[in-house]
Amino acid sequence: MTTLADPIDLDALRVRHEFLTLPDLHASVESIAGLLGVSQRHALLTLDALVSEGFLVRIPHDQYVRSLPEIRR
Repeated sequence: MTTLADPIDLDALRVRHEFLTLPDLHASVESIAGLLGVSQRHALLTLDALVSEGFLVRIPHDQYVRSLPEIRR
C-alpha cells in the first residue's frame, strides 16, 4: 500500500534537496515560498521544521542556511 506524505513533509523534502544541491544557498522565507508556490506562512513552517531538525540554521537578515556538521575526531 502506498501512502502520501503530508504536504509540509513533501515541501520539506524539496527544500532539503535544494540545500543539498546548492550547499552555499542562503534562502529567505519569500524565496522558498516562491520556489514551492505556497504561502509565506507555509514556507516559514517548513523552514522552521528543518531548523528544529538541525538541518538548517537561521542567520541575520531572515536568511536560512545549511547547518554545518560538527567535525568528529
